[in-house]
Amino acid sequence: MIKGIGINCNDEAIDGRLDRLEREIEQAHSAGFDAYELSLPACNVIKGGRTDDAELSRLAGLLQSKPLHYTVHAPCSLRLADRNEIHEQVFLSCLDVTHRIGADVMVYHSAQLALRPADQDAGPLPEADELAESWRVETEALRRLAERAERLGVTITVENRDPHLWEIAALRRHGKAADQLVAYHQGMRLDLIAEQVQAIGSANVGICLDVGHAFLAAPYWSTGFLTQIRQVAGFVRHVHWHDNFGRLDDRCESLAERLIFGEADNHLPPGWGAIPLAQTLAALVQAGYSGWLTIELRPRYFDLLAEMARQAWRMIGQTQPT
Repeated sequence: MIKGIGINCNDEAIDGRLDRLEREIEQAHSAGFDAYELSLPACNVIKGGRTDDAELSRLAGLLQSKPLHYTVHAPCSLRLADRNEIHEQVFLSCLDVTHRIGADVMVYHSAQLALRPADQDAGPLPEADELAESWRVETEALRRLAERAERLGVTITVENRDPHLWEIAALRRHGKAADQLVAYHQGMRLDLIAEQVQAIGSANVGICLDVGHAFLAAPYWSTGFLTQIRQVAGFVRHVHWHDNFGRLDDRCESLAERLIFGEADNHLPPGWGAIPLAQTLAALVQAGYSGWLTIELRPRYFDLLAEMARQAWRMIGQTQPT
């Protein structure tokens, strides 16, 4: 049974201002949402890797005065695959904030993206042993941090990532074909993230299924979109829900033009793109999914929140077992 529907945080508009955060939360509640996913870069609660207790107390006081549940999105730059102690410290602080505000889920983007130096021709492509070591380091870090999450009652969810044209361009400059992308961007593969979750072996670690990222990545998988969703559905503990057309970013220089040409991870309102959302939700429900359905929209669509909430509830009603 799905817990309810959530909406993402517009962190750039909030920009550290609690008054703006309060207005956005009230807007979400008025539109019919049950939960709000707080993006930690929107707030001033973590400074230099450490939690600021005074800021956190102010934030917790605001959130707890509102009639919503909360989930948390950790910074997208957080990389446990790096041997850098600041990243593990930031992760611990994110867990602490998640616990202190009463949230039950923390989203962490998979760090298995290995093309950053190569895309600027600042280094060679990583070798197979380097890719394996990156995977091992992140998995071991998540296993350690899962113990802390268990004590705090927080579920860590590893979010699958999406491909980009710059990655394919980097591969081609190094003599590699586009179909080899999944070897260097393993965070695109839901099956591998499921294997990682299995290896960690904690009830407090699962997958955050981002349906938009998955739809863009699916052409590079060995299985189809819905087939892989069904294969990993039992590991999914959180869902990011939005739409796109399954086309990579190409020539469009703005999000507005990407909407017109149907490019990239545009975080469209569900139903505006080409993702088979009803079948995706049915697969999750059939596997016993019991978490939040968090809609992730670009800020330009926030005037449609009430419509999006009604639509989400209709779809849930059509797929929930009777």
